Amino acid sequence: MTTALAPVRSEADILPAYRGTPVADLLRFQNLGTAPAGVPGKYAHPAILIATCLEQGAALRVPEGFAISLHTAAASLKRDPFKVSWAIGVAGVSAIAVVGHDDCRLTELRNHREQFVVQMIEAAGWERPAAEQHFDHWSDLFGVDNPVEFVAAEAARLQSRYPKVLVAPLLYQSATGTLQQVIVE
Repeated sequence: MTTALAPVRSEADILPAYRGTPVADLLRFQNLGTAPAGVPGKYAHPAILIATCLEQGAALRVPEGFAISLHTAAASLKRDPFKVSWAIGVAGVSAIAVVGHDDCRLTELRNHREQFVVQMIEAAGWERPAAEQHFDHWSDLFGVDNPVEFVAAEAARLQSRYPKVLVAPLLYQSATGTLQQVIVE
C-alpha cells in the first residue's frame, strides 16, 4: 500500500469523494475555519464519528453536536466495534473519520518497552513480570509503525465492515493544526 497526503487549503482541495459529506464539513471547520453554506451552528444529531488518538493534544474545531468523538490508542477502533456500530445504528452518523497524528508516540512502541515497564513499577506499583507481560500482551495491538499507513489500513478495515458508511483516513499535523487527507494509491 502506498499513501500520500493531500492538504486542504481551499474548498477546491477537498477530494471529490468527500464533497457534500460530513468529512468535507470536518475539513472546512478545521482547516478553513468556516462552516459550509446552510450548515447550522448546532446539530440535532451527530453527522460523523471521529476517532482520534488518545494522546492527540489538540481538540478539533467542530460545532456542538456535529460529531461523536472516540479517543483510542492510535485512533484504532478494533477494540470498539460496538461503539462504532452504536454511532451508526442509534446516533445516525453517516461517516467516520479516522484521524491519526504526525507526532504519535505509539510509533515504534516496542522501543519504549523498558520505559513503560519501569514507569509501571515506579508509578503504578506493579511487579516487573506483570508490567512486562502487560506490555507484551497489548503493545502489538496498539503500536503503529507509521501513522499515515495505519489510518489508511484502519479506514479500509472499517469500510469493509460498514460498506455504506463513508470512512476517511486523515492525518492531523500538529505544527499547523490542520487535517491532511490520506490518499491510498
